[in-house]
Amino acid sequence: MDSACLQVPNFLIALARRDHPDLARRPVVVGGAPEEHAQVTACSAEAAAAGVTIGTTLRRALALCPNAVFLPLQEAFAHTEAARMADLIEARSPLVEVIAPGHIHFEVRGLARLAKMSDEQYLAELLESVSAETGLGAWLGAASSLFPAHAAASALPVMGTAPPTPGSTTPKSPRTGWVLVPAGQERDFLAHVPVEVLPVDPVMHVRLRLFGLERVGQVADIPLSALQAQFGPDGRRAWDLANGRDHSRIVARREEVRITEEMDLPAPAASIEPLLAGTEALLNRALAHPAVRGQTVRRLDWWLGLESGEQAARRVVFREPTSDARHMLFVLRSKLDRLALDAAAASVGITLSGICSEYAHQANLWQIGPRRQRELGQAIEQLSARTGGPQVYRIVEVQPWSRIPERQLALVAFGS
Repeated sequence: MDSACLQVPNFLIALARRDHPDLARRPVVVGGAPEEHAQVTACSAEAAAAGVTIGTTLRRALALCPNAVFLPLQEAFAHTEAARMADLIEARSPLVEVIAPGHIHFEVRGLARLAKMSDEQYLAELLESVSAETGLGAWLGAASSLFPAHAAASALPVMGTAPPTPGSTTPKSPRTGWVLVPAGQERDFLAHVPVEVLPVDPVMHVRLRLFGLERVGQVADIPLSALQAQFGPDGRRAWDLANGRDHSRIVARREEVRITEEMDLPAPAASIEPLLAGTEALLNRALAHPAVRGQTVRRLDWWLGLESGEQAARRVVFREPTSDARHMLFVLRSKLDRLALDAAAASVGITLSGICSEYAHQANLWQIGPRRQRELGQAIEQLSARTGGPQVYRIVEVQPWSRIPERQLALVAFGS
C-alpha cells in the first residue's frame, strides 16, 4: 500500500454531534438561525431526508424540517479542528494533502514496515489513534494508488461495510472503519463502488444514474468512445479511474500564514458598536504583525464568544486584497447588520488569512471635476500659444453612417 485517504463524513455535523451528544439522530442544520438571510452550509442525514440541501435558504429549511436544530456556522472553530486533524496525520506521514476539512490524502508507503507491523495492523492502529485524539468517527481507505484509496474511504459510510475483496474488513463500529485494497485488485474493488466516488462534476453523477450506471464497474464496461462522446474529458478521466488507471499524486499542503487576535470585552455587550470598537483594535494589532507588514489580506474571519458558551462567526472575503483596517471594518459592518445574538458577547476575535503582496492600481490621469477640466483647458491653451498652433486634439463623430472609416470620425483642436 502506498496511498491512504481519511474522511470524516459531514464534518461540520460530526463536530456538532461530538460536542453535543444530545443531537445524535436529530435533524441538524448548520448555517445560522432561521430568521437570518443565509443558506444551509451543512445538514444531517435526517434533515436531508426531509428535503433540506446545502444551499437551501434557512427559512426554507425551517419550512421543510420544522423540528430541526439550527446551529451557527463556526468557521474558525471548524478550521482549527480540521487543521488539528491534519497535524495528527502529518506527524505520521511525510506527505499530506488536505482536500477539504475532514478529508485528507496522505502517503503510507513503507510506514507499516518501519513500525514492524502488517499493513492491516498499521491501518487499524492509525485509525484508532486519530479517532481517539479527535473524538470524531473517521473512515480510512488504503491502496497502491490514490483513487482506490479515496473510493474506499468514500464508499464505506454509504455502503455500511467494505465491498467484498480479500483485503477488506467489516467495520466494528457504524461510525468508523477501514479497508485495504490489495494491489492488482483495484478494478475488482471499484466494480462495487457507487459512481458518486468519481471526482467529477456532481451533474455527471446524476446523468450516469439516469443512464442506469450506478456502480463504477458499470462505467468501466462502457466503451471509452461512448463515454467521451457524452461527457468529454470528464468521461475519459472517469473511464480511466474506473479501470484502475490512476496517475494522480499527492500534493503536499502549503503552510498558510494566519494571524489570530482575540480579546475579552470589558463588559458583556449585545449592541454592535462596542463589538466594532473591539474589532478595530484587534485589526490594528493584527496588521502590525511582522508577517502582515507590507502585505495585504484577502480574508477576515470574525467571531464572538457568547456568555452561553456558543460562538457567532462571520467570514469576509475582500473583492481586492487590502491592508486598510477602516476598509475591513466597513465591509464587516455590512455583514453584521442582521446579526442576532442569543446571549451577550464576552469576547471577540479575528483571524487574517490569504496574505499576499500588495496590488497596484492605475490612477486616473485627470481627476473628474469642473476645476480639473478648467485647469486642463488653460494648460492646453498655453501650450497652443507657445507653439503657435493646436497641439492637442479630440476625436469627434462626423459621418457615423458612412461606410468609409475615414469619414466617420475627425480630429479637431481641443477647445474649439
